[in-house]
Amino acid sequence: MTILILALAFAVTLLAGLPILWAMGLASLAALTFGPLDMPQPWMAQQVIRGADSLYLAAIPLFLFSGELMNRGGLTRRLISVAEFLFGRFTGGLGFVNIATAFVYGGISGSATADTSAVAKLMIPAMAEHGYPRAFAAAITAASGTLGIIVPPSVVFILYGVLTDTSIGGLFLAGVLPGVAIAVLFMLTTWLVSRKRGYAGVPNTRSWGDFRRDLVVALPALGMPAFVLGTILSGFATATEAAALSVVYALAAGILVYRELTLVEFRAALVETVSGTGAVMLIMALATPFAWILTVEQVPQMTTALIEHVGAGPLATVALVLGVLLVVGAFMDLGPAMIVLAPILAPVLGDAGLAPFQVGVLFTVALGIGLYTPPVGTNLFVVCNVGRVDIGAVSRELVPFWAASALVLVLLVLFPGLSEWLPHMLGNN
Repeated sequence: MTILILALAFAVTLLAGLPILWAMGLASLAALTFGPLDMPQPWMAQQVIRGADSLYLAAIPLFLFSGELMNRGGLTRRLISVAEFLFGRFTGGLGFVNIATAFVYGGISGSATADTSAVAKLMIPAMAEHGYPRAFAAAITAASGTLGIIVPPSVVFILYGVLTDTSIGGLFLAGVLPGVAIAVLFMLTTWLVSRKRGYAGVPNTRSWGDFRRDLVVALPALGMPAFVLGTILSGFATATEAAALSVVYALAAGILVYRELTLVEFRAALVETVSGTGAVMLIMALATPFAWILTVEQVPQMTTALIEHVGAGPLATVALVLGVLLVVGAFMDLGPAMIVLAPILAPVLGDAGLAPFQVGVLFTVALGIGLYTPPVGTNLFVVCNVGRVDIGAVSRELVPFWAASALVLVLLVLFPGLSEWLPHMLGNN
């Protein structure tokens, strides 16, 4: 009865047009008020407060802030300059530059939408100027922007770790090789399309001296992921403490190295961080009672039992769960989808024989595909707005990137070492 009330209230509020976080909160309140749960009314407030009251969640605003500080120090154009020198001359080279820049950004801010917006503003006009269709440039930017949630540090991995009690440091390590694999496959996809259409490389007009100067200036940013992981793996800091140290690192880089971090930019970085943090914390707070009710009502166990009753084997179970994640990711924002589905479906994947870090990476990659899939893809709307292109045209150009992403999911399922080897080698079990 409780689950029926919860599901019905959730569906009705969503259909009424309420944002998903308020839909989860009202559905939880309806289940508490009209269902057979014997809980006092103050329980709801306690659960909401508990949802945002986690030391691990403090890492989210700190990583977002350090990323904003780095991004506002003239970093974008320097990273693009370095990547253009390395990749620009090849067929489809500016697409490679786009993907390589997104990969580096993923290790700085950990936020897919912020990375996509920063790269799109420079790369879409640059690619259009050299003969690439704006829709194709936008598609590359939208797809590669998801590297921000795979390459450490990742805000989504922090959420998943808190929700499933999985080591956040281990998840960061687990995302390294899959992030590389995604970047390589996206580059291969870009090359195949560019070769077929005749998108030539850009002649290199810069000297090695120019390249060395840009590389030296970009090194502090390139070193941030290694700095964060190094402090965690050495035992010097927890994930939250490493996030705080990353802010100090970013401040030092912005003031002493880039010398472009003014008080105005500092304030803008604070505003963006508070805005992004508020959205995440509200979702976590209002989703906590929702997830608690699902757990108490044994929805994860019922889901597992239902799949076993259907008689699906391990691979069929994994395929079914991934299908659910892909469909939900296309219609629901990544954060709420992770909060609702991780407590339910992560145990199902574990029972199917997948390892803990493997499950976390699969969850993140599968839901991340929704970021550039209509109708709700956040990255998709960002690139369409920045690039002034039609969502239908960009969606058509995204088809080969969806295929590449599906291949990544298959590889992650068939080869657990992609996500498990590095954490286990470095002592995160």
